[in-house]
Amino acid sequence: MDEYVVHCWNCLGEYDALSAVWCSCNPTHPTKVCPFCLQCFCSAPKDYKDKFFKSAPQEIISDFEMFSQSRGPLGEALLRAKAITSDQLLHALKYQKTTGIKLGESLVELGYIDADTLSYFLSHQKSVMQLSLKDLTIDPMLITSIGSDYCYEKAILPVSKELLSQKEILTLAMAQPSDGETIDFVQNISGCQVVPVQSKKEEILAFLTPFVSTRASLPDAPKETPQHGLALLKKALARQASDLYIEPTEFDIVVHMRIDGILYKTSPVAKELQEELIVELKNLVKLDPSVTDRPQESRNVMKSGEIRYDVIAHSLPTRFGENISLKIINKATFLKPFDQLGLSQDEQLFLRSVLSAGSGMIIVSSPLLQGTTTTVYSIMGELATQSQRKIVSLETQNICTVPGVTQVSLGSDRSEESAMTAIKALATIQPDVAVFADALELDSLAREIVKFSHNMLCIVDMEARNSFEVLEKLASMGISPQDISAQLVMVINQRLIRTICPDCRQHGSLSERALFLMGLTPNEAKTVQRVSQGQGCPGCSQLGYKGRMPVFEFLVPSPEFRKLFSKNPNDKNLEKEAARGGMVSLRQKVLSAVRDGLTTLEEFQKGNF
Repeated sequence: MDEYVVHCWNCLGEYDALSAVWCSCNPTHPTKVCPFCLQCFCSAPKDYKDKFFKSAPQEIISDFEMFSQSRGPLGEALLRAKAITSDQLLHALKYQKTTGIKLGESLVELGYIDADTLSYFLSHQKSVMQLSLKDLTIDPMLITSIGSDYCYEKAILPVSKELLSQKEILTLAMAQPSDGETIDFVQNISGCQVVPVQSKKEEILAFLTPFVSTRASLPDAPKETPQHGLALLKKALARQASDLYIEPTEFDIVVHMRIDGILYKTSPVAKELQEELIVELKNLVKLDPSVTDRPQESRNVMKSGEIRYDVIAHSLPTRFGENISLKIINKATFLKPFDQLGLSQDEQLFLRSVLSAGSGMIIVSSPLLQGTTTTVYSIMGELATQSQRKIVSLETQNICTVPGVTQVSLGSDRSEESAMTAIKALATIQPDVAVFADALELDSLAREIVKFSHNMLCIVDMEARNSFEVLEKLASMGISPQDISAQLVMVINQRLIRTICPDCRQHGSLSERALFLMGLTPNEAKTVQRVSQGQGCPGCSQLGYKGRMPVFEFLVPSPEFRKLFSKNPNDKNLEKEAARGGMVSLRQKVLSAVRDGLTTLEEFQKGNF
C-alpha cells in the first residue's frame, strides 16, 4: 500500500496517514498528526481511533507496536522531556534493530541528541520514574519563576536547573508526569527543556506550602482566584500569539490562540471555572466585571520580560456567557526599520526611489491580516527619516507612534461623514505625503484620495488578494481607468508565509506528478528539486514552523501597461505586460522560498497564489 488516506477528525482534511508524522504528546500511545491543522487524534473519539487502526496498513501497525513494546525507559524519558519526537524515536528503534547497537547510541549516531544529553538522561533514568523529595534542598527562586500558586494548583515542583550543551534543563517533579499541557506551559514560561519526574503529591504540596499565600485559610477571607486567566495570557505571550480567544460553550470554555496567522485550539477550561476565569481576565485587562449585558473595549500596556505589549480587549455577551478576545500587539514588530522589513537590497533601493515621487498613489495591499500595517508604518518611518517633507497619516487606529509623522485617528466612528470631515481637515494642512491606513472602504473617500494624489504623494493601505484586484476595486469605486492609470505610481501586494523551524527542518523530494497534483504547473514542478518541512521540536512548540516572512510583488505600470489599462481595465494582456515590465509575482516568490527550504508546499497551497 502506497498511501493510507484518512479524514482528520478535527479539521476534516484528507491526508495520507502513511507519510504523516507520529505525535509526541502521548509517549505511551502516539497517534498521527494532520498536516493541515497540526492536530493529532489523541483526543479524538474512541470510535475514530478504533476505525483508524482497524483499517491501517501493516506498516502503521508495526510502527505502533514498536513504540509500545520496544521503547524502554530511556525513550520514554526523552519523549516526555520533548528532547526527541516520536518519529525520531521510531527511526532510532529501526536503526537499532538493524545495527544491534543500543538505543542511546543510535540516537546520537543519527544526530537526534548529543552525547552530553544522552549521558544526562542515562544518569537520571531511575529518577525519571520516581523521585523522593525528602531531604532535598531546592532554590526558592525556581518556584518563584514559575509561580508558587500555579505550582501548588498543578502539584508540580521545580527541583533543579542545569546547563547542558548550551541548553538549560529543568527537572520538574510532578504528581502527574503525563500532563503534557503543564509541561508545555512550564517549558514556555521558563525557557528551559523540562524533564518530568514522578513524585508523591503530598510531598510536593508539603514542600510548596510555605511559599503559597495563606490568605485563603484566614477567617472570612475572600475566595482565591485560581489564576487560570493569567496562566492563559502568559502562555499566549510565551508562544508569541497575536490573539487569544475565550469562548464559553454549553459544556466547557473553548480557548484558541492565533500563532503566525494560524488559529490553534488549546485544552478547554472546565465549565465550573467560567465565572472566576472571566472575572479574572476582565480585571487583568481593565474591563468592568460588573458589566455583562453589553460589549466592552479596553486598551492596556503589559510587559513580559523586556518586551512591552499593547493588549486590546473586547468582551461580547453570548448565549453561554461572555466571549473575551485579546489582541496582543508587540509594537516592535509594527515599527520595523526599513532595512528589516524583509525586502532584498535591490527592492529596498527600488522602493526608496519610488517613495521620492512628489505626487501620485502608492497602494499597499494584501488579504486581511497579512502584514500591510507593518509595511505602512515602516514606510512612514523611512519617509520621516529620509526627507524634509510634511507627513500626515489618517488611521483607523493608532497602533504606535512614528516620530516625525502627524498621526490622526478616526477612532471607532467609521461613518462617511466622519471620514470626510477628516479629509477636509487634511486638506487644510497641505502635507507633502498623506498616508491613509485602512481608508478605502468608502467610495467617496477613495475618489477624494485620487484628487489629493494630483498634488501630493498618497500612500494607501487596501485589502486585496493581488495587485490586479487593487485595480479592479479602484475601478468599481467609480474612479475612471484614465485617472487610475495617470495617478498610480505603484502597487505593492504582499503575504506573510510561515517559515520552517531551522532546528527541526528536514528535506525530502516529491515526484513531478505529486507536485503537479499539489497545484504546480509542469514547468514549475521541474524546478522544485526538494521540499522541506519541520518535524516539530521544543524550540517551535512542536509546530514545525517558527515565525513568518513577508513576500512582496511590485507592480509599477509601464507606459504600455497604462495605455492598455486606460483602454480596457479588463484586458487579459495586463498580467503579461506587467511581467514584461519586470514584475515578479507572489507565486514565483513563494515557490522560490519553497526551493530554498524556507517554507513548505502547504504554505504555497494555502496562499492560493
